[in-house]
Amino acid sequence: MIPMLTLLLAFIVVASMGQSVPKVNTPLGPVRGVVVPVLGQDVIQFRNIPYAKPPVGKLRFEKPVPVEPWTDTLDGTKFGPSCIQDTNVLPEMWDKLENKETSEDCLHLNVYVPESASPKVKKPVMVWIHFGAFVGGSAALFDSSYFVLKDVVVVTIQYRVGLFGFLSSGDSKLPGNYGLWDMIEALRWVNKSIASFGGDPNMVTIFGESAGGFAVSFLSLIPLTEGLFQRAIAQSGSTAGPLFLSENPMKITEKVGSHVGCITNSSIDNEALVSCLKTKSAEDLLIAQLDPATLHSGGFSMSVHLWPVVDDDLIVRRPMESLKDPSSKEFQRFQSVDLIAGTTDNEASLLPFILFHLQEPMNFQLSEGIPTSVLCDLFAPAIARDKYEDNTVVSDMICERYKEDNLVDQSRSLAALYGDLQFVAPTVSLLDFHSEGKTDSNTYHYLFTQEIHFSFLTPSFPWSKGAGHAVDCLFMFGPSGISDDESLQSTAAISLRDTVVSYWTNFAKTGNPNGPSLIPWKTFSNRGRYYMDLKVDPELGQDLYQERIKFLREDIPNRIRQSHKTEL
Repeated sequence: MIPMLTLLLAFIVVASMGQSVPKVNTPLGPVRGVVVPVLGQDVIQFRNIPYAKPPVGKLRFEKPVPVEPWTDTLDGTKFGPSCIQDTNVLPEMWDKLENKETSEDCLHLNVYVPESASPKVKKPVMVWIHFGAFVGGSAALFDSSYFVLKDVVVVTIQYRVGLFGFLSSGDSKLPGNYGLWDMIEALRWVNKSIASFGGDPNMVTIFGESAGGFAVSFLSLIPLTEGLFQRAIAQSGSTAGPLFLSENPMKITEKVGSHVGCITNSSIDNEALVSCLKTKSAEDLLIAQLDPATLHSGGFSMSVHLWPVVDDDLIVRRPMESLKDPSSKEFQRFQSVDLIAGTTDNEASLLPFILFHLQEPMNFQLSEGIPTSVLCDLFAPAIARDKYEDNTVVSDMICERYKEDNLVDQSRSLAALYGDLQFVAPTVSLLDFHSEGKTDSNTYHYLFTQEIHFSFLTPSFPWSKGAGHAVDCLFMFGPSGISDDESLQSTAAISLRDTVVSYWTNFAKTGNPNGPSLIPWKTFSNRGRYYMDLKVDPELGQDLYQERIKFLREDIPNRIRQSHKTEL
């Protein structure tokens, strides 16, 4: 039984086989949920609620269309399929999913509600955007019960991934960014319907990690999101850098079109191409995406593919241009939200994904370490090419700055370079822009440093050190979440989980993460660059990786300017 629900106007309790079943009447129609006991309390879950029409047929590669109302009670007791993707990636995660199916018909969300929810006293809402490099992931992986036990309502959303969410021709015929549009449509659903679940539509925090963190950053810079959320937590994802947009999306689209027979000669009509792509099966399109030739750029690159693009509609210019323009609507929207942003201290745990196939041709073993040749002959030139217009001065600087004699030291030095370049420095830049000259919103920085003693996402090597990419998520979600390793149930791990979830939910409630029994977390600003070191015994720190960040953000640009003057 769920005694609290019988007292709530928000939930209609119906008898079913002698048990109480929660039911909510939303503006779109009734939804039946399921009660899940967690740590001696009840969490009510409403699963697989559609927020948009299935993006299939003529609606493929289009902005999401709001779902139409229904009259029969929607069964929200089971999770829906994940958005179509390659399920061979991270198979251990798929094993944990109750529903292992994938489908184009996937634009749904899940709502996690405290049993004390009431339409009379609305609770803060947190909307989770899952990770997956914009090509994969599933909302159902992220059991949000621990957040709900801190008296908030949580929504986890599905959005189109891979080419279904981000294929673009670079023009109005196939503009791209459909995955971002899905997120916005889901937030519109929250705005209109979450009050039925006891949530406050005027107190919404979006949060996400990796692709989800990047999405949070993008959404916070889009004026169209005004009124849909008031706070943001960007975990390991910042748009304040030059490498986080698809720069030549038509190149990928041409390869996909050729693969499925929609392009048969050198003359390409984009309108006809899109019409043809809409007739192909989802399976054939996924096979085209997964063909190694589709995303292969002809050499090692730091660039991203099937990611957001500048489409002159949702994203009208590069995020860095908006962040550098305080008068822009994008910058003003960004500074209007309260922000927490941070990273782990070993984001480079992702390196096996990037370097695994290069071990044989470059004659090294990841398990032993990464040699200087990988730094100086591969990484440094790629960074110079992709980030600094192929400036050889940059390549030489990076090689000299990060090379080490010892193989273990060299591996860790390259790991620091990768993590700083892709995650840490862009995050610090994002925080700088957010905190600059403003008083109306709060800015907080964190670094997650608690190591784990089992492999997560990628293999672990003896030289690898620190909390890997996405390890922070292990201390946020559960108990049926993304990992069931026993070490996560130790007293120390439970304490850290409670600390992180408390900081996050306090922020969602007030815009300030601080609260009773927590280490005081000072705001980030140019005058006091404070960050919270999140571990079993949290500590307040200041000026994270000061010299390393300075090298990337100041020393390299200054040297480029000097070299240009010399050339003149």
